[in-house]
Parts: sequence; C-alpha cells; structure tokens
Amino acid sequence: MSITAYHAKYYAHELTKRHADNGVDRLSQSLFDASVDLNPHQIEAALFAMRNPLQQGVLLADEVGLGKTIEAALVVCQLWAERRRRILIIAPASLRK
Repeated sequence: MSITAYHAKYYAHELTKRHADNGVDRLSQSLFDASVDLNPHQIEAALFAMRNPLQQGVLLADEVGLGKTIEAALVVCQLWAERRRRILIIAPASLRK
C-alpha cells in the first residue's frame, strides 16, 4: 500500500487533532515528510516515544519485521527538526558496516 501526499497530510492532521492536548502535534510534520509506507502501529510507537513523560528516550522492542527502524527514524527526524542534537542510537555492529 502506497501513501499519497494527500493521505500523509490527512493522517498528520488527524493525529494533530487527536493528540494536540498531549503535546505530540509536533510529530505531524515528520509524518507528512515521510517517504515510506507507514503502518498504524508504527505511528503509535512514534507517538509513544514522543509522549514519554521523562523525555529520556524509549526502547523499541517489537517483533522482527514490524518496522522498528521506521519508528525510530520518525522520532529521530522529529527531534532533529526540533534542533535537539543529543540523540543516542544503539545498534548491533553488523548494522554499522
């Protein structure tokens, strides 16, 4: 399933309306700019990370193949857009080669 620019903007707008009181409306621009097919559980995981009350980070530990990389990229992209430059990514050595 491919997501069009119209649908991305619509989903971003809906998320902004649904979660505006939680302060996660800032994720909407990253969702709009995403150039991958997003699944609802990936958006929810990114929202969970952005809603973290301590803002110290989260551990994404879904099953294999569910899109943890996409979830993390959404969060990192948004943090980068907010000029938050202290981002730690822990990955296996095999992914760094």
